[in-house]
Amino acid sequence: MFNLLATPDVPTVLYVAVSILLGLAIIATFISQIFVAVGYWKGNRTDNSLGLTGGELARKLLDENGMPDVEVKKCTFLRTLFFGNHYSISKKTIYLRMLTINKTSLTSAAMAVQKVALAEQHRDGDKKMILRSRLQGLAIFAPALFVPLVAIGLILDLFVLQTVLLTIVALILGFVFIAFGFVVTLLNIPVERKAIKRAEQMIDEKSLLTAEESLTVKKIYRSYMVQYVMQFVVAVLRILQLILKIFAKSKNK
Repeated sequence: MFNLLATPDVPTVLYVAVSILLGLAIIATFISQIFVAVGYWKGNRTDNSLGLTGGELARKLLDENGMPDVEVKKCTFLRTLFFGNHYSISKKTIYLRMLTINKTSLTSAAMAVQKVALAEQHRDGDKKMILRSRLQGLAIFAPALFVPLVAIGLILDLFVLQTVLLTIVALILGFVFIAFGFVVTLLNIPVERKAIKRAEQMIDEKSLLTAEESLTVKKIYRSYMVQYVMQFVVAVLRILQLILKIFAKSKNK
């Protein structure tokens, strides 16, 4: 029987096809990020009807939902740069950007309620949320460590040990780091979707916002979800691209 996969050119063709899809996915992700930024900016220009800042609303909801031990703090520069608005399970703290914690905007309200929902997931022992949070820091820095790790292993093997042992170890560690990043990207979807659903429920049940404000906030949430999905698609295609590249090279040897 004719085996298509045995054709030498197939891995290369698949690699090119995946690379094209990856390029399109990256463009789509960039567009989704623009929508997020626009929604975020528009919401930041409109005051919420509660008259509460993001920090005040987060504190209010935490106390009402039985989480007085969870703190609300302003992001430091590094936290703003790498994490933005987020909930830390190790610190049991909601960190909000300066404009989010101090402004009475719709965006501030949206971010505050959603982070409170994440704090609830932690309180309730949500395994996916806890795993995502524990791997999140590593996933941010791990992809950037791949090339330096392999380079260091290769240099030490060539000029010191004269083996391939460290290079192999570095490659394995690099792939493990990539896997961590993929797991975090995968978990972002169910964790954030659950938090958004809970945030929308709190907004409706507690009548935190007017109907029009609620609609705007839900659009902001929806933009974020599209972005998370596109980030996952990009992660999958990048892994496929890497596998096909390795397979294509091995077939050509």
